[in-house]
Amino acid sequence: MSIFTPEIIDFSTKVGGPILTAVVAASLAAKFAVGRFYKEKWWEKRLESFTETIEISYRLMKSDDYFLEVESEKSNLQSKDFNRHKPEVEKQLSDQYWVDLQEIERISQLSEFTLTTKASEIISDFLSERKRIREAFDEDSITSFDACNYDFSASKKLLSSLVSEAKKELRVR
Repeated sequence: MSIFTPEIIDFSTKVGGPILTAVVAASLAAKFAVGRFYKEKWWEKRLESFTETIEISYRLMKSDDYFLEVESEKSNLQSKDFNRHKPEVEKQLSDQYWVDLQEIERISQLSEFTLTTKASEIISDFLSERKRIREAFDEDSITSFDACNYDFSASKKLLSSLVSEAKKELRVR
């Protein structure tokens, strides 16, 4: 006597097919859900990294703009609406500027991992340009005003390039 009677075989084919289909569907759904979860988490991490880098770049640009106005004031070329800060505020601004520059240098070391290759190149180009400007200023090849003007142009380019790269990478309009 066999345990596989026609009734058992009939029952197992009616129940086994849907159960097997449900198991396969559930495992595929879980695989795709986990994949989507990791993809969304990675997108969020990139967004956070771009946001931090863009905020620092913005502060650098605004500081460079301010210091350019200070240099322009020495030649009476400043904007009509320029109001110079008190010395203690200027010191805070200067201190924060150097902290932001160090942070951009730190980010440049990690940017291949946390941002994109293009963002890493943008930051590297900025740092190289700043170094070139500092060397020219130290050698008295350019004036203090020119150095501030070049710094402002470099930080403005850094910010706009990073924003463009973030929009492209994060698919934001």
